[in-house]
Amino acid sequence: MKGVIIAGGPGTRLRPLTYVRPKPIVPVVNKPFLDYQVELLKRHGITDIIFCTNYMAEMIEAHFGDGSSHGVKMSYVIEETPLGTAGAVKNAEPIFKGDTLLVFNGDVLTDFDLSAIIASHKKNQAVVTLTLRGVPSPSPYGVIITDEKKRVLEFREPSEEMKKMLAKNPNVEQTGIDYINAGAYVIDSRIFEDVPADISYSFERQLFPSLLASGAPVYGYVAEGYWLDIGRPQQYIEAHRAVLSGDVKAQVPGHQTSKGYWVSGDGKAGPSIDPSAHISRTTHIGARARIEANVTIAGVTSIGADCVIGEGSNIENCILLDKVTIGSSVVIKNAIIDTESIIEDNAVIEANAVIASGSRIAFGTTIS
Repeated sequence: MKGVIIAGGPGTRLRPLTYVRPKPIVPVVNKPFLDYQVELLKRHGITDIIFCTNYMAEMIEAHFGDGSSHGVKMSYVIEETPLGTAGAVKNAEPIFKGDTLLVFNGDVLTDFDLSAIIASHKKNQAVVTLTLRGVPSPSPYGVIITDEKKRVLEFREPSEEMKKMLAKNPNVEQTGIDYINAGAYVIDSRIFEDVPADISYSFERQLFPSLLASGAPVYGYVAEGYWLDIGRPQQYIEAHRAVLSGDVKAQVPGHQTSKGYWVSGDGKAGPSIDPSAHISRTTHIGARARIEANVTIAGVTSIGADCVIGEGSNIENCILLDKVTIGSSVVIKNAIIDTESIIEDNAVIEANAVIASGSRIAFGTTIS
């Protein structure tokens, strides 16, 4: 069994964070996102992992190297041009030929029981097992129709009328449960023998429907547990909440203090926190950060390594990536501040803002 992580997209929905790094290594609670997926694969005995990369691929390889520091073996296959989801995996065929694969989309935070999904795949003698997620019906997403044994019968897209109705009224009365593709698959790699090489080819729109049309055994597995696509800023913030609240079973970096919040680093490498600071239990503070007197950190907040938060500032439900400097008497709520940004004294940011790396917000500025 090999793990395959599709991690090649440019992450346009998560800009400006993805201008300076690929989406799969955007930090979540001061840890590159892909670490959570690698840890999940490892917990279920999958230690031979292939990354299918394109955008800023060198940053992913620089982080993981050969995988030995993470207790796994890493291989990398780079798309010279984007090849789609199935095409990206086809590109790695020389590495995995003949193996069974556990394929992940590189933007899914989950704690699904991968061992149970793999067992179901073997029991059904499937060529593909799709992990399914239940969502309220009617759904604006494409849904998967199965029989009572969870054999997939149809991939059904919502009508344009349904999409328009749900866009206008997202609180429409729910009538049941639909099942959507959760972006994790167990696959018999022999199905790639008929996939064309070096062209864009999609799992969802081409490969899976063609397998259904041929009568191949394609099954679904309705997984229990946490699941989130981190593709948008609000979902990215939600991922922090899930990790720090324990909603997703994941390894939080660092350790929990006697006051309940989390820190990375010990001794000189640990953060410096003034005793007068008020810090919520759902906070994570990175190595060498400095929190000055009378600072309040509330809600679900992540403070990156080497950040400075000046005296009397109030930070609530925010994500500060590394080396952010916050002046004195600053108020920031529900915002994401990227690396090496400077927020000067008395500034106020209360707008669900995403501040790009290297920005400077001038003294007394209000963004609301």
